[in-house]
Amino acid sequence: MVAASPVELSEGQARAIAISAQGLDNSSLSARLDPRHVRRAFRSIGVLQIDAVNTIARSHLLVLRARLGGSHDGLRDLLDRSAYQRRDLAEYWCHEASYLPVDDWPLFAWRMRRAEKGELWKGIWRFAVENPKFIAQVEQHIVANGAVSAGELQKRPPKTTWWGWSDAKIALEWLFWIGKLAVSKRENFTRYYDLSERVLPTKVFEDPPTETDAHLELLRRAALHLGVASAEDLVDYFRLPKVAGKERIKQLVESSDLLPVQVQGWDRTGYVNAHTQHKACTSRSVLLSPFDPLVWFRPRSQRLFNFKYRLEIYVPAHKRVHGYYVLPFLHNNELCARVDVKADVTTNTLQVPAAFEEPQGIDDVAVEALSAELRALAAWRKLEQIRVGQRGNLARRLRKALNAK
Repeated sequence: MVAASPVELSEGQARAIAISAQGLDNSSLSARLDPRHVRRAFRSIGVLQIDAVNTIARSHLLVLRARLGGSHDGLRDLLDRSAYQRRDLAEYWCHEASYLPVDDWPLFAWRMRRAEKGELWKGIWRFAVENPKFIAQVEQHIVANGAVSAGELQKRPPKTTWWGWSDAKIALEWLFWIGKLAVSKRENFTRYYDLSERVLPTKVFEDPPTETDAHLELLRRAALHLGVASAEDLVDYFRLPKVAGKERIKQLVESSDLLPVQVQGWDRTGYVNAHTQHKACTSRSVLLSPFDPLVWFRPRSQRLFNFKYRLEIYVPAHKRVHGYYVLPFLHNNELCARVDVKADVTTNTLQVPAAFEEPQGIDDVAVEALSAELRALAAWRKLEQIRVGQRGNLARRLRKALNAK
């Protein structure tokens, strides 16, 4: 039986609902993973952002690790099998570049059509409009020869009329964005593109929903994945048009698909999916990717957890506050600390240049949980040592906890 939505939620209730919805509650992890576990994770998150930064591991593997456990290599291979062999998953721009369940691909047909009309990604659209023969040439090459990477197009013999690598890459991305190509496989993280009808099942091309219907469904799903969310949170999850998205939210409230709630401390209305079950839960103690859906929309992480978060990869080193690749630490339903981490494979060491506790403080139990999580993260990357630097108001206590074992 679905529990009725409360009119008001405390901060703690809102956090518990969000954590449970994202599959980050403290339930036991499976010793042996298979494609069923990937499908279960996607029921919680809906979309998995892909990021190339590999400071500790690819972001998408960190997101899956937080929910499924497993080994680094095992998760990587399982994700590859799910996406490129079983075809349970596909790639598309549904948040940023992301994996999504293949059955959900039609929900983004409206975005493909908007891109084709030049309403999105103006620069790449202008290139396609100005170079239609080249775009057609790339497409015909794939028709005749199958999957190809941008690098392979660059290596064609000099006697041909192909342009440089950057132009080939733009052409492939254009055809991918408008839905004519799909990612057939990845090798060493390099995309190989093929015709969508040769990659994806026939059913995904049949009777795609209208733009309005797709937006409504994506907002319903965003509400399920987020648990409780503001209008801005819901619109951001699948990067819907802001004005249209908020109008669709009004429609969903009128149809009772979304229920408005007031969350203690929020300065705006929250929404829950009518089918969201409200239950108490305690979070897993785990480090999160900067692109984890629980924290990827920074205004939400500040509103929900009072956690002000900025990724400082592109900030000059001398101006960074917390570090290059900083992971929030989720423990007991709070983001209570953050650590800068790096996998140094040359010295077989998990480097922790900096560690910070949040203003509310962190007790000894949480410090011990963080030290255990760093040991687990090091083992996950097959690193034998952990070295904590001097920076941060948590560094000394964390070193002491790690050295105690």
